Amino acid sequence: MDTTTPNSLNEEWKTLHQDYERYERYSLLIKLAAILSSLIVIGLTIHLPVAAVFILVLWLQEGIWRTVQARTSKRLLALEQLIKRDDQKVAMQFYSDWEATRHGTTGLIKEYMHNALRPTVAYPYAVLLGIVVTIVIMK
Repeated sequence: MDTTTPNSLNEEWKTLHQDYERYERYSLLIKLAAILSSLIVIGLTIHLPVAAVFILVLWLQEGIWRTVQARTSKRLLALEQLIKRDDQKVAMQFYSDWEATRHGTTGLIKEYMHNALRPTVAYPYAVLLGIVVTIVIMK
């Protein structure tokens, strides 16, 4: 029995869109934490290789965060197509759709790395690492 109505697709879209926007805000907070902590570490001349590792950890964390956001985006695009066609496909299938396309642990790690290397994610981490490496070399 199909309990999907165009309204349920719309509601799912609205909910996922709100989540997608939240991911944007939290990604910005991760970037700001990386910048602030790097400035503190550089200013206090704390062991700079530790700063580089910390930057890498935050960069990967944002890559993971953006991977979840990318999954949300895929479902949003699918919902938009369903809504456009007024299809009666069952709504609320975000996790089922993700599970059906999951590529195991190795695929998940590749997905994290792919998202971490996107230019909008790599900035400012690559710049911060460059600064730290330059300071280490100049010492």
